[in-house]
Amino acid sequence: MACGVRQDHSAIGLRVETAAEAGGEPRRTDLSDADWRAVRHAVLAYVRRRGHSQDVAEDVAQESLTKLLHYTRQGQTASLYALAFRIAANCLVDRFRGESRYGDAVLETHPCGEPLPDRIASDRQRLARLNSALERLPPLRRAVLLRRRIDNQSIPRIAAEMNLSTAAVEKHVVRGLSDLRKAMEDGEELKGSSRDAQ
Repeated sequence: MACGVRQDHSAIGLRVETAAEAGGEPRRTDLSDADWRAVRHAVLAYVRRRGHSQDVAEDVAQESLTKLLHYTRQGQTASLYALAFRIAANCLVDRFRGESRYGDAVLETHPCGEPLPDRIASDRQRLARLNSALERLPPLRRAVLLRRRIDNQSIPRIAAEMNLSTAAVEKHVVRGLSDLRKAMEDGEELKGSSRDAQ
Protein backbone atom coordinates (compact mmCIF):
# COMPACT_ATOMS: atom_id res chain seq x y z
CA MET A 1 0.00 0.00 0.00
CA ALA A 2 1.56 3.31 -1.07
CA CYS A 3 1.73 6.14 1.47
CA GLY A 4 1.84 9.85 0.92
CA VAL A 5 3.21 12.34 3.41
CA ARG A 6 1.67 15.81 3.61
CA GLN A 7 2.38 18.88 5.72
CA ASP A 8 0.06 19.37 8.66
CA HIS A 9 -0.10 21.73 11.63
CA SER A 10 0.37 18.99 14.23
CA ALA A 11 3.31 18.87 16.62
CA ILE A 12 5.55 16.94 14.25
CA GLY A 13 4.17 18.50 11.09
CA LEU A 14 3.33 15.23 9.28
CA ARG A 15 0.10 13.47 8.37
CA VAL A 16 0.09 10.07 6.71
CA GLU A 17 -2.56 8.91 4.28
CA THR A 18 -2.84 5.79 2.18
CA ALA A 19 -3.35 5.84 -1.56
CA ALA A 20 -6.87 4.46 -1.09
CA GLU A 21 -7.75 7.41 1.14
CA ALA A 22 -6.30 10.05 -1.17
CA GLY A 23 -9.75 10.98 -2.41
CA GLY A 24 -11.32 11.16 1.03
CA GLU A 25 -10.39 12.36 4.52
CA PRO A 26 -6.85 11.33 5.57
CA ARG A 27 -6.74 8.79 8.39
CA ARG A 28 -4.45 9.60 11.31
CA THR A 29 -2.59 7.19 13.57
CA ASP A 30 -4.05 6.40 17.00
CA LEU A 31 -1.32 8.34 18.81
CA SER A 32 -1.87 11.90 20.03
CA ASP A 33 0.40 14.85 19.37
CA ALA A 34 1.67 14.59 22.96
CA ASP A 35 2.71 10.97 22.32
CA TRP A 36 4.63 11.98 19.20
CA ARG A 37 6.29 14.87 21.05
CA ALA A 38 7.38 12.45 23.80
CA VAL A 39 8.84 10.02 21.23
CA ARG A 40 10.62 12.90 19.46
CA HIS A 41 12.07 14.14 22.76
CA ALA A 42 13.25 10.62 23.66
CA VAL A 43 14.95 10.22 20.26
CA LEU A 44 16.63 13.63 20.60
CA ALA A 45 17.96 12.69 24.04
CA TYR A 46 19.11 9.30 22.76
CA VAL A 47 21.11 10.83 19.90
CA ARG A 48 22.59 13.60 22.10
CA ARG A 49 23.71 11.03 24.71
CA ARG A 50 25.58 9.23 21.97
CA GLY A 51 27.74 12.35 21.52
CA HIS A 52 26.19 13.98 18.46
CA SER A 53 25.42 17.66 17.97
CA GLN A 54 21.97 19.19 18.32
CA ASP A 55 21.71 19.58 14.52
CA VAL A 56 22.41 15.89 13.95
CA ALA A 57 19.94 14.99 16.69
CA GLU A 58 17.23 17.10 15.04
CA ASP A 59 17.87 15.52 11.64
CA VAL A 60 17.88 11.98 13.01
CA ALA A 61 14.73 12.62 15.06
CA GLN A 62 12.90 13.95 12.01
CA GLU A 63 13.98 11.02 9.86
CA SER A 64 13.16 8.54 12.62
CA LEU A 65 9.67 9.93 13.16
CA THR A 66 8.96 9.89 9.43
CA LYS A 67 9.92 6.22 9.22
CA LEU A 68 8.11 5.45 12.46
CA LEU A 69 4.91 6.97 11.08
CA HIS A 70 5.29 4.79 8.02
CA TYR A 71 5.72 1.64 10.14
CA THR A 72 2.79 2.45 12.42
CA ARG A 73 0.53 2.87 9.38
CA GLN A 74 1.51 -0.60 8.15
CA GLY A 75 0.60 -2.38 11.37
CA GLN A 76 0.68 -2.46 15.14
CA THR A 77 4.15 -2.13 16.70
CA ALA A 78 5.07 -3.98 19.89
CA SER A 79 6.97 -1.03 21.39
CA LEU A 80 6.92 2.40 19.80
CA TYR A 81 9.99 3.59 21.75
CA ALA A 82 12.05 0.47 20.97
CA LEU A 83 11.29 0.85 17.28
CA ALA A 84 12.07 4.59 17.42
CA PHE A 85 15.46 3.93 19.04
CA ARG A 86 16.28 1.17 16.54
CA ILE A 87 15.41 3.46 13.64
CA ALA A 88 17.51 6.27 15.16
CA ALA A 89 20.50 3.93 15.61
CA ASN A 90 20.21 2.82 11.99
CA CYS A 91 19.95 6.44 10.85
CA LEU A 92 23.16 7.26 12.74
CA VAL A 93 24.94 4.29 11.11
CA ASP A 94 23.72 5.39 7.67
CA ARG A 95 24.85 8.96 8.38
CA PHE A 96 28.29 7.74 9.50
CA ARG A 97 28.67 5.61 6.37
CA GLY A 98 27.67 8.53 4.18
CA GLU A 99 30.12 10.92 5.84
CA SER A 100 33.02 8.46 5.76
CA ARG A 101 32.87 8.40 1.97
CA TYR A 102 33.90 12.03 1.85
CA GLY A 103 36.83 11.82 4.23
CA ASP A 104 37.28 13.28 7.67
CA ALA A 105 35.36 16.45 8.36
CA VAL A 106 37.06 19.38 10.04
CA LEU A 107 35.90 19.45 13.62
CA GLU A 108 34.67 22.81 14.85
CA THR A 109 35.54 21.88 18.41
CA HIS A 110 39.26 21.89 17.56
CA PRO A 111 39.95 25.24 15.95
CA CYS A 112 43.36 26.13 14.60
CA GLY A 113 45.72 27.23 17.34
CA GLU A 114 47.39 29.84 15.16
CA PRO A 115 46.40 33.47 15.76
CA LEU A 116 44.45 35.33 13.13
CA PRO A 117 46.34 37.73 10.81
CA ASP A 118 44.81 40.83 12.39
CA ARG A 119 45.91 39.60 15.82
CA ILE A 120 49.46 39.06 14.52
CA ALA A 121 49.57 42.58 13.10
CA SER A 122 48.21 44.05 16.34
CA ASP A 123 50.74 42.13 18.45
CA ARG A 124 53.60 43.26 16.22
CA GLN A 125 52.52 46.87 16.64
CA ARG A 126 52.37 46.46 20.43
CA LEU A 127 55.81 44.84 20.46
CA ALA A 128 57.26 47.69 18.38
CA ARG A 129 55.68 50.21 20.79
CA LEU A 130 57.16 48.34 23.78
CA ASN A 131 60.64 48.22 22.22
CA SER A 132 60.43 51.93 21.43
CA ALA A 133 59.34 52.69 24.99
CA LEU A 134 62.20 50.60 26.39
CA GLU A 135 64.71 52.49 24.26
CA ARG A 136 63.38 55.82 25.54
CA LEU A 137 63.83 54.83 29.20
CA PRO A 138 66.84 56.34 30.95
CA PRO A 139 69.80 53.91 30.62
CA LEU A 140 70.07 53.10 34.34
CA ARG A 141 66.32 52.49 34.71
CA ARG A 142 66.30 50.33 31.56
CA ALA A 143 69.28 48.27 32.79
CA VAL A 144 67.69 47.70 36.23
CA LEU A 145 64.29 46.83 34.72
CA LEU A 146 65.76 44.36 32.20
CA ARG A 147 67.84 42.64 34.87
CA ARG A 148 64.84 42.31 37.18
CA ARG A 149 62.08 41.39 34.70
CA ILE A 150 63.93 39.70 31.81
CA ASP A 151 66.93 38.10 33.55
CA ASN A 152 64.91 37.48 36.74
CA GLN A 153 67.70 38.65 39.03
CA SER A 154 66.99 39.42 42.66
CA ILE A 155 66.90 43.00 43.92
CA PRO A 156 69.86 42.50 46.33
CA ARG A 157 71.98 41.05 43.50
CA ILE A 158 71.15 43.94 41.15
CA ALA A 159 71.90 46.43 43.95
CA ALA A 160 75.27 44.80 44.69
CA GLU A 161 76.37 44.55 41.03
CA MET A 162 75.28 48.09 40.11
CA ASN A 163 76.38 49.79 43.37
CA LEU A 164 72.85 50.93 44.23
CA SER A 165 70.73 50.61 47.33
CA THR A 166 67.89 48.10 47.30
CA ALA A 167 65.42 50.98 47.66
CA ALA A 168 66.87 52.65 44.53
CA VAL A 169 66.58 49.38 42.58
CA GLU A 170 62.96 48.97 43.68
CA LYS A 171 62.22 52.58 42.72
CA HIS A 172 63.74 52.11 39.24
CA VAL A 173 61.70 48.94 38.69
CA VAL A 174 58.44 50.56 39.80
CA ARG A 175 59.00 53.73 37.76
CA GLY A 176 60.17 51.75 34.73
CA LEU A 177 57.07 49.57 34.78
CA SER A 178 54.89 52.62 35.25
CA ASP A 179 56.54 54.36 32.28
CA LEU A 180 56.15 51.29 30.07
CA ARG A 181 52.51 50.85 31.08
CA LYS A 182 51.79 54.48 30.32
CA ALA A 183 53.56 54.24 26.96
CA MET A 184 51.56 51.15 26.03
CA GLU A 185 48.27 52.79 27.01
CA ASP A 186 48.89 56.20 25.47
CA GLY A 187 51.39 55.46 22.76
CA GLU A 188 53.04 58.74 23.84
CA GLU A 189 56.74 59.27 24.17
CA LEU A 190 58.27 58.82 27.57
CA LYS A 191 59.49 61.86 29.40
CA GLY A 192 62.48 61.01 31.52
CA SER A 193 64.07 63.76 33.59
CA SER A 194 67.76 64.00 34.21
CA ARG A 195 66.99 63.21 37.88
CA ASP A 196 65.57 59.80 36.85
CA ALA A 197 68.74 58.95 34.94
CA GLN A 198 70.78 59.07 38.14
